[in-house]
Amino acid sequence: MTRLKFILSVIISIIPMISKSQDYCEFIQNIQNYQDSVKLKFNGDYDIIDFTTFDIHTYLSYFDNVVIEKEFNIDVYFFDNFLDGNPYLYALTESQKLDDKNKRSLYNFLNKAEFRAKNHIIPKDSEKGFLQYLFFSEMGEQFALKWHSNYNHKRIICSTEVLTNVIDKLSKSDMFTADSLGLIKLKNISPEIMIERNNKEYTITWIENRTHSGIFRCSYRISRNSPYEINKTKEKELLDININFLY
Repeated sequence: MTRLKFILSVIISIIPMISKSQDYCEFIQNIQNYQDSVKLKFNGDYDIIDFTTFDIHTYLSYFDNVVIEKEFNIDVYFFDNFLDGNPYLYALTESQKLDDKNKRSLYNFLNKAEFRAKNHIIPKDSEKGFLQYLFFSEMGEQFALKWHSNYNHKRIICSTEVLTNVIDKLSKSDMFTADSLGLIKLKNISPEIMIERNNKEYTITWIENRTHSGIFRCSYRISRNSPYEINKTKEKELLDININFLY
């Protein structure tokens, strides 16, 4: 009877952890599905985001445990550089605006820390708040990538189903090569997102599929105090991926 009680107590303690992990992964999968649905269109001079496939308010609504700093509005600009292109999430006050500038000036403007959207969001002090904050900061602009920008394409793997699909696609791909033994070992890893916290910081560990270079388990430490600094503390390669083509 004592042994049975112990087993039951272990099961009961695990259930909330499983539920949390599924909740984290649901957020990741939903936002990444939305990112994957965003398309580009040619406007006669260069590529822009097709705004029939992307709405900034809808996008930001996924981050419901993150708060935008008062007086700031977040929007997106797609910077097309002919051979590559990617979106920039920027933040401006009501009195500021994104003026028409020459290309170099616009690029410099979009890359200034004071205008980057990720520097104007505040996580709610919860595991999900800091998960959303980390995703926005590290993965928030991973959509509508053009041509050479795809070399930096990455996705979070957080479920066994997604991990299995990635392994299956790599096993059959002519465009990408991965070590067969590495693929077998990859089947045995747990893709669950792990979140720990103490009085000073949160530590979040997840699996990044950098689709053109490899799969990595990464840990990030995020301060619980403003400015909520993010530091990558660990990175372990789980699988090396080689590409068999050039853009």
